[in-house]
Amino acid sequence: MTPYPDQLAELTASDPSLGAEVGRLRNLEGILKWAPGAGVSLAGLDLVQQDEYSYDFLVPLPDARWLAFAVT
Repeated sequence: MTPYPDQLAELTASDPSLGAEVGRLRNLEGILKWAPGAGVSLAGLDLVQQDEYSYDFLVPLPDARWLAFAVT
């Protein structure tokens, strides 16, 4: 698995504005507060269990891309 700082650097290289926004997010609460202002419908969020301790938190962006955050 690619480390988060490397993933963030890759996102920032391809979309500097989105990378800057995502780089400020530190936790699930931050993502939930940020999403509506970014045009993300909270109804579209998805949480997928990976094992007993970890989840993927999926955020659908308005331009049909998705962000995936690992949550433990």
